[in-house]
Amino acid sequence: MHIIAGSSNPGLASSIASCLECQLVDAELTTFANGERRVWIKDDLQGKNVALVQSFSHPTDQNIIESLLLIDALERMGVRHVNLVMPWMGYSMQDKVFRHGEPIAAKVVANLVSNAYTKRVFVLDLHNSSTPGFFSVPTMQLSAMEMFADHARQTFELDKAVVASPDFGGLKRARMFANLLDLELVNIDKHRNLKTGKVTAVGLHGEVEGKNVLVFDDVIISGSTVMESAQLLKNEGASQVQFFSSHGLFINQALQRFADSAVDRVITTNSVAQPDRPELLTVLDLGPLFTEALQKWVK
Repeated sequence: MHIIAGSSNPGLASSIASCLECQLVDAELTTFANGERRVWIKDDLQGKNVALVQSFSHPTDQNIIESLLLIDALERMGVRHVNLVMPWMGYSMQDKVFRHGEPIAAKVVANLVSNAYTKRVFVLDLHNSSTPGFFSVPTMQLSAMEMFADHARQTFELDKAVVASPDFGGLKRARMFANLLDLELVNIDKHRNLKTGKVTAVGLHGEVEGKNVLVFDDVIISGSTVMESAQLLKNEGASQVQFFSSHGLFINQALQRFADSAVDRVITTNSVAQPDRPELLTVLDLGPLFTEALQKWVK
């Protein structure tokens, strides 16, 4: 297996290559003066099995196009298979039509990937568990939940802890996390304005007085849910609030705003590169998880 890194997440690609004890493919990724992406794969990979590591994170459209160009270049070189490791799938939250005239953007992206020279796709904790069905190539969905559970056991005293879901939609995920840790589950009522996107935490079902609350969700975008939830939990008597999230997008300087909020710690993964890590942010490495999945297809 040969590992090639896209622009979005070279750190994760290096981790996977290290776990597989192989070198990263030598590739030059640049931009023409007119803004078009240019890729050049320098190593000879004819007949080889290759894994491209690329999150479709910001700049999302650029990273999608870069991936398609890399896959096309690999096909023209005569590689045997291209496996796409896509820890964060941009557009994945646009998985249904809410208003007449809207696309199903997640399906559009899945079609682009499936119609390229892609043998299989590896993703992580998609917002909708049915999204892999949009792809027409084998798609393996991995989860960071066990990794988070191990971290919680090693880091926190769980005898005074509970797990919380930040909203009704995440209740199933949070319940699975609570079961792994053998903890009680509480639920936060959340209201989202569909026009403005503003999130408001409006109520709590369960007891958190004096508890360390482990909130579990799939993605942090602007952080409004995190801050609203943490403030509500502290108002209800929680001693600490730890927020676990598989993906951290952290737009609009979310991490800086967390420092002045009721959030004690945010634990996420490197599905999206995190070059700036404030003290309250812990980032767990997905390299071993994706390596385990890829090893079945190494030869």
